[in-house]
Amino acid sequence: MELMRVVAVLIVLLVPRAVLPLTLDLTSVSQGTLTSAQSTTGATANEANFGFAGQRGAAVFQFRNAAGTATVELQVNCITGNTDWVTIPNSSLALTTTPAALDIVRPGCRYRGNVTACSSCSLTITTTSIGQ
Repeated sequence: MELMRVVAVLIVLLVPRAVLPLTLDLTSVSQGTLTSAQSTTGATANEANFGFAGQRGAAVFQFRNAAGTATVELQVNCITGNTDWVTIPNSSLALTTTPAALDIVRPGCRYRGNVTACSSCSLTITTTSIGQ
């Protein structure tokens, strides 16, 4: 099992992120990082997958901008094999250096962040999967 984990990490490090976004399996782990110190507009490098069964009690997405200003929204995709991401209503956050959070009750599907504005920003988004 440990060897498989090492191989998976090496693949992620060797393949450019534009080709292979990392999908975090939040049905089996409790926390993951969607982006760390993102300083440009666009989608986060990683996605959080909660599965389609809605097995988790809740998900909390924490947004921390270390510098400048940023506007970020939370997006969802529930169709297997589809690349259409939909912005979750009322999820757009205008951030300075004060952290913010959004929660989703009974999450299912895949989630990512999308930075729509960035002025000298350094954005980190972490997600936590809570309960069953």
